[in-house]
Amino acid sequence: MLFSVKRFRARVKTKAFYCLRCSAKTAAFLFWATLYMIVMRLTVFKSGESKQAKDWSILPDNYTKWLMQGPVLGDDSPEEIANNLLEPDNVTISELETRAARVQNVCQDRSLDSQTINNKEFFVDHAHNLVWCNIFKAASSSWLYNFNILGGYDKKFLARTQQTPLTLARKKFPRPSEEELRDTITTPGVISLLVVREPFVRLLSAYRDKLEYNSPPFYRKLAKSIVAEQREEAIKVLGPIKSIGPTFYEFVAYLIAKHKAQGPKMVYDEHWAPYYQFCSPCAVNFTVIAKVETLSRDSAYVIQQLGLGQVLERRVKNRRTRLRIIMNKSRDGKNTSALLRHYFGQLDDNMLNDLLHIYGIDFEMFGYETNLYKRYVRHKNL
Repeated sequence: MLFSVKRFRARVKTKAFYCLRCSAKTAAFLFWATLYMIVMRLTVFKSGESKQAKDWSILPDNYTKWLMQGPVLGDDSPEEIANNLLEPDNVTISELETRAARVQNVCQDRSLDSQTINNKEFFVDHAHNLVWCNIFKAASSSWLYNFNILGGYDKKFLARTQQTPLTLARKKFPRPSEEELRDTITTPGVISLLVVREPFVRLLSAYRDKLEYNSPPFYRKLAKSIVAEQREEAIKVLGPIKSIGPTFYEFVAYLIAKHKAQGPKMVYDEHWAPYYQFCSPCAVNFTVIAKVETLSRDSAYVIQQLGLGQVLERRVKNRRTRLRIIMNKSRDGKNTSALLRHYFGQLDDNMLNDLLHIYGIDFEMFGYETNLYKRYVRHKNL
């Protein structure tokens, strides 16, 4: 009996040891498993949930990045976007007809009827009967997105790809030959689209995006060259300059000097080339002349005429409205008028006149006013 009790106690101790060791292992496993799940929850699972919650009917993240990359001035208002799905009214149709007629009248008055076509900047979508000339800084991101959707890209792919919208679009719509472009434009039922914006607003937006502060790699050499050429004279006019990049005064002085030296044969950067040269409206005779200032209703007309509503799925969401409100202002929160007054205040009336020799045809051709800028610039005789 004594032997049995000792044996029993030994067995109990042995089993208790094994139980305690197993319990310790189990507790350790549960601890590390819980910690692992917490980490995964805060990282991988959280990002996965945000992807699932994404609304693909709005501009995807990749396109938001490109839209927000540079300062946007004079963009369409949230109120206009809210009417994006409405069919164009008679006022819109009449206005579009007036714009097209105005362009042709200016082409005749300026003897530009024999203009050659710059076919390199056109996108031709044969499947949807649409031709578009891409003017940078004039709703180019919005219509590049449209063309990528029309080209068959999935919205989820567009949201995660690192390729630029322009690169993607060119894979689907390569540069047309001049013959292909002419044949397509004259085909019944095809809409040829040109989107413009107030010329000096676009010029300022391009300057601020490409040259003013941290210039993109492609423009750094140009920025340094402008400063080297114009800084000495700019200091005489503006006083001490702290900026490493060129001031707006220096940029405009560079454009004027180059234009005077090269004349009509001057080759412009694509971000500030005059519209009448870049997209050849006197040779193409665009069906629709849209404007950034009325972009939503002008785009709605094109979409409605070609029956592209279901393909593009242009539904208004709160996030897009908030995005446009942000885009309506520059990076420093100033509105368009304040920015124009500030930057054009660096120029004098002679520089304004020289600048209008470059862009005056654009103002005249597309119905924009120049008188505003006479109040902004400095007057030498005062």
